[in-house]
Amino acid sequence: MNFRQKLGLNRFMPAAILLLMSACASSPNAPRTLSKQEKIDGLMKIAAAAVNDKDHISALEALKRVEELDDSIPQEHYLYALAYLGKNELALAEASARTALRLDPKFTAAKNTLGKVLLDQGKLQESETLLKAAAADILYRESVLPKINLGILYFKKSNFPESEKWLNQAIAEGGTVTCMAQFYLGKIMLERNELGKAARNLTLATKGACSGISEAHIALGKTLIRQKRYDEARSKFIEIQRLFPEGDSYDQAAEYLRGIP
Repeated sequence: MNFRQKLGLNRFMPAAILLLMSACASSPNAPRTLSKQEKIDGLMKIAAAAVNDKDHISALEALKRVEELDDSIPQEHYLYALAYLGKNELALAEASARTALRLDPKFTAAKNTLGKVLLDQGKLQESETLLKAAAADILYRESVLPKINLGILYFKKSNFPESEKWLNQAIAEGGTVTCMAQFYLGKIMLERNELGKAARNLTLATKGACSGISEAHIALGKTLIRQKRYDEARSKFIEIQRLFPEGDSYDQAAEYLRGIP
């Protein structure tokens, strides 16, 4: 269910590359005309960088140009799926991920992405099959992602032992996104009323790549209240108002602050 800068392109680079790609060799010193494959390779790099930067519009623009040159590239449709997912266009993301897998049935990253999209849509049975296949690929460098997604899937099914198993596997594998696994482990501990463990998991869930997820901060504050650690809870909700000065999170924090003894 998006976190690293994999390509060293800044947000001003795509336009510059596109200009170069459209240039013609009108003089001996002018850039040569790029081949079709070179254009595709350049545009794919732009799209991948834009997805990583969460600039989904630029990604879609670049991918549209790739599609005009060649619409049979699995990676192209995979990136389309990620861009659509980033814009919460789940139906379009699903269609693109399915196209990527039709073109390359062994495309593990596309299996994880389609599994994530189906998970978000509540289509848990097909999602489970795809995510397990992705998690089982020992050559998939980001197998932590389907493991976290499986943890979320089983949490949604209220199968907490199975959820905990996959989340712990993800944490053992490591990486910047395991804070999301900590978040769902915290939620499982809250279901079991194991407040000390929940507080530890949720504290880790508010760090690193997940520090901007307000739900994790709110859950930690609520846990501190349940533990009667009122001073710490008060400090946490004040921090939430500072971190998220607009929207529902600020209002929720204010409501909890009013109720702390």
